[in-house]
Amino acid sequence: MIHARLPLAARSLAALLVAAGAAAPAGAAVCNNVTFWLTNTSDGPILVTKVGYRDLDSSNPSKRWVENVKDFSCPAGQTCATNPQDLGSATRPRENHELTDIQFLHSHQDIYGNWKNEVWSSKNVPASMTCTDDRDYGAYDVN
Repeated sequence: MIHARLPLAARSLAALLVAAGAAAPAGAAVCNNVTFWLTNTSDGPILVTKVGYRDLDSSNPSKRWVENVKDFSCPAGQTCATNPQDLGSATRPRENHELTDIQFLHSHQDIYGNWKNEVWSSKNVPASMTCTDDRDYGAYDVN
């Protein structure tokens, strides 16, 4: 085998380089297991279907990225969260991405139990925008 002829230090360095390359492929997500929290400040339940944000460190920082979330209803006055998910805005390794202008696409339920047309919540700027694995963003008021 070729690697058997290399000195131990060279083999160790080669293994580290291979492992480092595998850890952050070019199409990696911005961060993994991200949860977005919101507080429903409206008079009735809301149904959330998407989360939008801007990634200031993506190849296009002005682009709005939209993530589908498992639809969930959040009762009036309650704080609710999306399921953890991997975000897909990065087209290069995922270190040092800053997320801002976080919004929720949601609809309100009328008095007859029907869901109205979806609207985007106002934009929210996190105090710390740095995206990391297992990150929680929010809770942001949605009405």
